Amino acid sequence: PIFIFILIGILIAVWIKAGIIPALMIVGFKLISVKFFVPSVFLVCALVGASIGSGFTTISTIGIALFGMGITMNMNPALVAGAILSGAIFGDKTSPLSDSTNLASAISGTDLFAHIKNLMWTTIPALLISLVVFVFIGQGKTEPDFAKIDATMKILSQNFSISWVAAIPVILMFLCAWFKIPAIPTLFINIAVSTGIILVNDPHISLKGLAALMETGYVAHTKNEAVNALLTRGGISNMMGTVSLIITTLALGGLLMELGIIQTAMEPLIQRLNRPGKLVLSTILAGIGINLFVGEQYLSVILPGRAFKDAFDRVGLAP
Repeated sequence: PIFIFILIGILIAVWIKAGIIPALMIVGFKLISVKFFVPSVFLVCALVGASIGSGFTTISTIGIALFGMGITMNMNPALVAGAILSGAIFGDKTSPLSDSTNLASAISGTDLFAHIKNLMWTTIPALLISLVVFVFIGQGKTEPDFAKIDATMKILSQNFSISWVAAIPVILMFLCAWFKIPAIPTLFINIAVSTGIILVNDPHISLKGLAALMETGYVAHTKNEAVNALLTRGGISNMMGTVSLIITTLALGGLLMELGIIQTAMEPLIQRLNRPGKLVLSTILAGIGINLFVGEQYLSVILPGRAFKDAFDRVGLAP
């Protein structure tokens, strides 16, 4: 996941510079109903996440564009962010291309598609309940400022190259998912194509300028401070905080497993889990607890998966 985060930082920067995210925002302003904006965001992110198999990529590409639209429409930013995250995570968990879904099936020793099939018992009800909730709470009392929306669209059109070319990286992302190309090659391909679009739109940009863009991210210099704040992001350096957190938590998890602390701490509990209901509940709570404790989803899959696997075999539950 560390290298993926670094590539996502680069992708965000080049997508903004190439006009892809601004173009998505303009198209979204024209197509998505304000009344049903929040549930639309949820469904779009769920679809994209399931198609490409990466919640991180969904959030950092389509998600940024949708978040910018929500801010411009005077939507509650927390609500829009929640819809983006919920949809992206749903899509990630139900996609056979997802690294976390593949990790969970590998750790438990079960078939990938059998794992996804069993996920549907919880993910589909969660999807439907979330959709209903987003429909109701998404219809806030705040009226969208259409003048602000028009002004934002005008600023985006003036400062970025908006054309059908912006659709190429998006379509390419779906094609990579269709052909089951892994996340890292997909990101590399998309970055290369997006960089090519930048060179076409701005042939005078230097290699030093491109390197700076990828390293420090895109910095917007429009006449609108809100747009500047929204589109000034991306770059490797801006992902280092997240990367350092992942490195630290993975190191912690490795130490806990290697020193046998997890096994020793959980062994008395596991011995008492002689009923399927208790075992399933304990596994769920352990996953949630580890995620809260270390803040890293991969460890919350690996640690409980290894700790409870024998217990599942003992009570006769399928992996």
